[in-house]
Amino acid sequence: MVQRIFLIGLPGSGKSTLGRALSEKIGYQFIDLDEEIVKREGKRIPDIIEFNGEGNFRIIENEVLHALCALGDSFVMATGGGAPCFHFNMDFMNSQGATVYLDVSPGDIALRLLDEGLENRPLIKSYDQMDLIQEMRELKEKREQFYNQAKIKLSDNQITADTIIAQLS
Repeated sequence: MVQRIFLIGLPGSGKSTLGRALSEKIGYQFIDLDEEIVKREGKRIPDIIEFNGEGNFRIIENEVLHALCALGDSFVMATGGGAPCFHFNMDFMNSQGATVYLDVSPGDIALRLLDEGLENRPLIKSYDQMDLIQEMRELKEKREQFYNQAKIKLSDNQITADTIIAQLS
């Protein structure tokens, strides 16, 4: 089994949920990149973006990603949806372990996001279902060139930890 596993995909694709389940099954530490950024900065992600701008947030995200990998630990990491798309993070993650793209349809993602609530998602918090589906389609179109560089791509709306383990073996 690889030492580091990076889960990538759109917001709401299941990175955190699957990451926790996967880490438990294989006995690796689970890391949520966004949670690590919050710990380091002492602010919620929406506040960092609002007060520092998305560009500065992406720099912080890159620094935290590199710092966590420098520790040398085995882990499963749920990245933020945009993390692979900036500062050559995708190349870096591919050099550090296995990248797994959770390719979930924009319609299913929109329903998941609406179910969990949008208040902690500053870029989409005012959207209704149709706007959210369209936004997820456009976001997927923009980011897919990065996501498709993943070593493993799983296209399904019901991905499980066992599905990921089977692909890693």
